[in-house]
Amino acid sequence: MQQFQIRLLRGLRRPNDYIYDLKNTESVGKVWRHVIALILLSGFVSGLSAFFGIGGEYLADELTKASAAEFEWKKLLFLIGQVLWGFFYGAVILYLSSLWFWSMTDTGLRKFLVMQLIVLLVLLVEKLLFIPVSLLLGVPELSSPFSFGPIAQSLTNNAFIVNFFSAITIFKLLAMWIQYCYVRGLTEKSRAIVLGLVLGLNLLYWLFTAVFSIIHFENII
Repeated sequence: MQQFQIRLLRGLRRPNDYIYDLKNTESVGKVWRHVIALILLSGFVSGLSAFFGIGGEYLADELTKASAAEFEWKKLLFLIGQVLWGFFYGAVILYLSSLWFWSMTDTGLRKFLVMQLIVLLVLLVEKLLFIPVSLLLGVPELSSPFSFGPIAQSLTNNAFIVNFFSAITIFKLLAMWIQYCYVRGLTEKSRAIVLGLVLGLNLLYWLFTAVFSIIHFENII
């Protein structure tokens, strides 16, 4: 049998055909090459965002408090930290999500990895698009026009709630739709179970993001 060819854009444009091929293949191929490439890309995108100062608003306060050398050192630490976070983020989206679906179904882990490669690609596109949006509009990630954060901010001042809804974006909803279609197509699970698996996983991510966002790590450094 011909080995399955990993083509992420085809999987995004023609999901039904891609799911059919993925489900019926016996060998996914060298998925690790794509995994490494996207994890590196995730680190690069996070580093690029940090280079333009996105997410490092707290450094503005340090400009008047710290010496020039100390300020540059903190900027470098922030940049390195964001690159490492990008690597971690990419690995979590790929492996933790795949392990979640794999543990709940009888489908091979590599097939879910292919699905998550497409999901991660969508999320990285969002991060890239937000860079010019943030620079042009001067808005932090909390107020991204792609998210429900601005709506939440108009309704409440609760930091946890605002951060929770800012984690929900149109791109993440697209990612959920991709997960639903692929898990539904690759497994024999019912629509309700698949929807529960997808919602459960992403709800955990949003809750973690909200908790993580309200912790001021800059005070620890």
